[in-house]
Amino acid sequence: MRDLPWRRTRDPWAVLVSEVMLQQTQVPRVIPIWEAFLAEFPTVTACAEASQADVVRAWAGLGYNRRAVNLHRAAVMMARSMEGVVPRDLDALRQLPGIGPYTARAVLSFAFEQDVGVVDTNIARVLSRRAGRRLSTREAQATADALVPPGASWEWNQRLMDLGALVCTARAPACDRCWLREGCRWTGEAWVTPKQSRFAGSDRQGRGRLIAALRDRSVPLDDVAGVMGWPEDPARAERVAAQLVDEGIVEVRQAVMRLTISS
Repeated sequence: MRDLPWRRTRDPWAVLVSEVMLQQTQVPRVIPIWEAFLAEFPTVTACAEASQADVVRAWAGLGYNRRAVNLHRAAVMMARSMEGVVPRDLDALRQLPGIGPYTARAVLSFAFEQDVGVVDTNIARVLSRRAGRRLSTREAQATADALVPPGASWEWNQRLMDLGALVCTARAPACDRCWLREGCRWTGEAWVTPKQSRFAGSDRQGRGRLIAALRDRSVPLDDVAGVMGWPEDPARAERVAAQLVDEGIVEVRQAVMRLTISS
């Protein structure tokens, strides 16, 4: 089993932060930022009392900055209406901004050790291969729940996650090393998963450039297109920047753009 820092704690806040950071971001990038983030915001209350801008600044290097905004909003919600603690109830977790089915169940399993299955992309692949066909989201979740040994949710889900990440991989599965190979019905079908759109030249790249600049300073509106890397396409820059405003990540005051201070 991989020795990952968030596996050494059962602190619900630390686990929640790790799971949000790991959405669409590889483990090596997350580790140092997770450690630094928790040093700055060690509790739900500490994060809730910080400005949204400070949380986004601490998110530098992870991308998909809307996750930082949602995490801050979740901390504020927990501080205001949940006594500053991460709930141990699935429905309550799902009410938090940015917390989907996987993340909610991961917190229940990895922080509270409740007997629930977790299904990320890797685990869904393992379960589908074992079944010999691609499982729907509902089928995969039901299968994962049924497989959890009572009282052993934490270890089981971590081992299953590592199996999908390191052994039952998408392109080169090492079936001879799989501890679930008995009864597996996979016969080598290549199940194609949608590829992520190219980053270079994308709107995401422009968003990232602008937020990176805003972490250090405010940016006059006249400079936004250049900061985003599109000096010859101000209309595109205006459109993408407007999305960041709509999402509550940045704000505009007196013809100057800056990170939003509070949600």
